[in-house]
Amino acid sequence: MILSLTNLYKLIQILRERGNWKLIRRSRKQLRHFILCREGMNRKPIVFVPFYWLEMLRGLDVLVWRLETFGFIYSTHLSPVDRQKINRYL
Repeated sequence: MILSLTNLYKLIQILRERGNWKLIRRSRKQLRHFILCREGMNRKPIVFVPFYWLEMLRGLDVLVWRLETFGFIYSTHLSPVDRQKINRYL
């Protein structure tokens, strides 16, 4: 439980540093469905969602990778110019 809480704190720090806020504001519904496990292969009953997230927060690297894949977090090797190019089509 302590590991999950520390990883949640680290995730918040990562979102502050590398979050793609322009995309997050634009696609809130997609992010909400991701958090509540409502779409795709990750569909779960609402009762199991808190347990799923406790498990996901134990392995923070996988969660960060998934958020990078969806574009909600910028990759660590992108420059500010590259970040602007990514959001050019929003």
